[in-house]
Order: sequence, then structure tokens, then C-alpha cells
Amino acid sequence: MYIGLGIILSIFIFISVIKAVSNRNWTLISSTYGHEEYYKVIGKLKTEGVRFKVDTPHRGYDHRVDRFMDNTQYDIYVKKGHEHLAYKAMQKRS
Repeated sequence: MYIGLGIILSIFIFISVIKAVSNRNWTLISSTYGHEEYYKVIGKLKTEGVRFKVDTPHRGYDHRVDRFMDNTQYDIYVKKGHEHLAYKAMQKRS
């Protein structure tokens, strides 16, 4: 029992370290909720040629009652040093 728990804990720590190392050159510029806001932001970034990546730390639940309400959180990151380009792109009107 303790061996299994130790393995699971080790895997969790390993994944956390890998995620932290891979994100060290990226800056969070926006957290959006729902696919509509997400597509607005990434559309503007794509139009301006700003590279980005997205993480969904808290995935929405797929319940039949809530299927038309997307509350998924999308964290949008850009390369460090390109934040000003991202903010400039996000200020533009669609």
C-alpha cells in the first residue's frame, strides 16, 4: 500500500517539475473561461503572429445540464519578452 502511494507521489512530483521547467520561458498573459473568450484572445494573437501556448488547469465538467455552459479555464502563455506584443494584440478591436 505504501509503495503504491510512494510511486504515485513520485510521478506527481516528476510531472510537476517537468511542467515547471518547460514553462520557465513563458509568461501568463491571460486566463479566460469558456471557449468563446478563449477563441477571441487566441484569434487576436494569431492575427498578430504572436506565439502562444495554452494550459487548461481546471477542466470543465461534462454534465448534461451544463453542456451549453463552458466554464473551462484556459491559461494563455507567451514567450518571455513578447508580452508587449501580446498585450498590444489583445487591445485591438476585432
